[in-house]
Amino acid sequence: MFQRITIISLFMFMAFTNAWADVQMGQPDIHVGAIWQYRKIDGFTNETVYKFSQRVVSVNDHEIVIQLKNTIKEGAWLRYFTREWNPVDVGDIKFDPFRPEFKFPMSIGGTWNLNFGLTEHGRSFLSLFKGKIVALEKVTVPAGTFDAYRIENDIETRDTGADANITKGHIITWYSPTAQKYIRRESTTFSGGRVRSNSIDELVEYSLKDNSRTINEDIAGSTTP
Repeated sequence: MFQRITIISLFMFMAFTNAWADVQMGQPDIHVGAIWQYRKIDGFTNETVYKFSQRVVSVNDHEIVIQLKNTIKEGAWLRYFTREWNPVDVGDIKFDPFRPEFKFPMSIGGTWNLNFGLTEHGRSFLSLFKGKIVALEKVTVPAGTFDAYRIENDIETRDTGADANITKGHIITWYSPTAQKYIRRESTTFSGGRVRSNSIDELVEYSLKDNSRTINEDIAGSTTP
């Protein structure tokens, strides 16, 4: 009897997963006041380095503006994204047209490639970004357990200067339609044939409503360094 129940439960779970796999997940419905708090983990030591929060302060038909705060530097900064959560202007780094981390509607097997430019502290770079949605997975982070799309990105960035140094990166992101943002991200960078950095972001808590003072303080004094 127990074995029969187990088999039936497994069948129902697989049927639900396969049904969702055929669904295309549309662009997130983001509103002012929504807030997400993350912790940054050192991928080599597994130690929490700091926490940071992202709160939506403006939304229009073309972009999402968030306020960024963290626990290692006093202040608040504005960051600009497309309506698909792709970075456009993150302070010291600006992308042209944007860094294509996500593509909506989402469905398993979806792929995309984009060449884009970026500037950082006056230096110019060219990048090639490749993305693929490879699976639908159940992921547990401090904020809870979520059904999330696993997205794998490969990026190659080349300096446009005389030395033309090349940096490569591999990013695995789990995007949750429930949280309307990523809940976990693993980032690794390589240059000169060696690993240079490895970090993990995990969602600690979030709210999609305008009650963000329970997580973060007032937005007064935001700047865009």
